[in-house]
Amino acid sequence: MSDLRALIEAHWAKLTPNQQRIGEYALSNPFLVATMGIEDLAEASAVSAPTITRFVRQLGLKNYAEFRAIAVRRYQDLLRPIDNVSRAQESSSTEVIKASLASATGNLDGLAGLSPALCDNVVDQMAAANQVGFLGFGSSALGLTYFHGLTEGFLRNSVILDGRGGHERIARQIGRMGPHDVLIAMALPRYSVATVEFLRLARASAVPCIGITDSDQSPICQFCDQIIRLPAAHPVLNSSALAAFALFEAIAALFTARYQSASDATAMTRLIFPYLYTDEDSSQPDSEDNQ
Repeated sequence: MSDLRALIEAHWAKLTPNQQRIGEYALSNPFLVATMGIEDLAEASAVSAPTITRFVRQLGLKNYAEFRAIAVRRYQDLLRPIDNVSRAQESSSTEVIKASLASATGNLDGLAGLSPALCDNVVDQMAAANQVGFLGFGSSALGLTYFHGLTEGFLRNSVILDGRGGHERIARQIGRMGPHDVLIAMALPRYSVATVEFLRLARASAVPCIGITDSDQSPICQFCDQIIRLPAAHPVLNSSALAAFALFEAIAALFTARYQSASDATAMTRLIFPYLYTDEDSSQPDSEDNQ
């Protein structure tokens, strides 16, 4: 069996009291068990290491390594960064940097198949929405803040939903949204359960949802009307948001090309000109030199 709970429950009646104690601990702490060695599990279950060995054999497994492999399978995505760190610690700085840059290049190359029609549709929805919400946590929140900054000038109303002000604030904001709004949610490994729950709330209010994530297995896919899939692998970090930043710039470029005229760009440049650095600034003499 590939599921640890099903395996233990199927053999429960044949387990000794000590073995059932191990089983109870494993069922109550599946993630911890996935990270434990045999001595750690023995100590946590208050039994000996040989008892652990007899326990896994009673489950029909060859050894503890096979038992842990089943435990790990459920949390593979969560545990991958731990394995990545272990490998990185055995690598030189040159190897770590080279692998990171190679991964970045691969992720950007993975955007080559991005659908222009999908990006056009996202731009249309955002421009037409009464309000656009940007939902994400951790690195996703940082990425969406950048996306918001690039596009807010083209939107009627917008709000960043990244946890600031508490989750109650996010719930209130989403509760006020409806079919004429758009919620853009981003989730990369490791996925935030809060993103999933707030998407569920948005769908209950018939809010159109656009998801930005890395695969069809992402937990946000089932709650989104549209999904933009981005390469997000990284050899050391939990995930990479580099491709997401490239996507945001591409969509912002579409907004600019379609909704900003040359005269608009000129007017904006004139507005912010006093705050921009020019060569003239560096050539101005100090006030003391004029005395």
